[in-house]
Amino acid sequence: MRKILVVEDLRDAQKWLQEAALQAFPSAQVSCCTTLKRALLWIREETPDICLVDLKLPDGTGVDFIEACRTRHPGCHQVVTTIYDDDIHLMPALQAGASGYLLKDEPQTAIAGALRSVVTDGSPPLSPLIARRMLEHYRQRPLPGEPVNDLEAEGQESLSPREQQTLALIAEGHTIARAADLMGVSYHTAARHVKNVYGKLGINSRAEAVREAIRIGLYSP
Repeated sequence: MRKILVVEDLRDAQKWLQEAALQAFPSAQVSCCTTLKRALLWIREETPDICLVDLKLPDGTGVDFIEACRTRHPGCHQVVTTIYDDDIHLMPALQAGASGYLLKDEPQTAIAGALRSVVTDGSPPLSPLIARRMLEHYRQRPLPGEPVNDLEAEGQESLSPREQQTLALIAEGHTIARAADLMGVSYHTAARHVKNVYGKLGINSRAEAVREAIRIGLYSP
């Protein structure tokens, strides 16, 4: 393992993750970036083997970085390191190309062990809680040959992962400002997502948004 990039804006967390990475790979070169902009510039000049990516950055989201890095360095292992253990954060990250998802409240030795497993046996680094959540998510999907709700499938396919995330947050009762904060984007970006969701689904109110989120399967009251 040669180069590891830590994308994390909190200095204490950054240092903690750097130490975990070095526990896993003592000879690795570990670099750190505190913003999305700096991280994107870094991957233009360097080729990382592993990226540890926080989801909430001062100027964007870890999902944005994962998408960009996946395009430029498809062989890089991109591992989310976050405090968020819900589907609203998990699923967009996986859809963007994350190959692992670790929670920061795991012991440092567990983080190091999960990272090491990427090289030793190819196992995806997943915190136990996240592995269980993924199993629950896929258990709810229909088996091959089982009937699929056409309206649900149509609604999900028409919305991007970020728009699905926005709709779920709005359905839960969050304001646009709060949804923007949870997604780590600007108010204007969140408002644009809401506008796109309303336009694609042909709705005009929060009540209709809740109804559509339930129908599509993004929200359960």
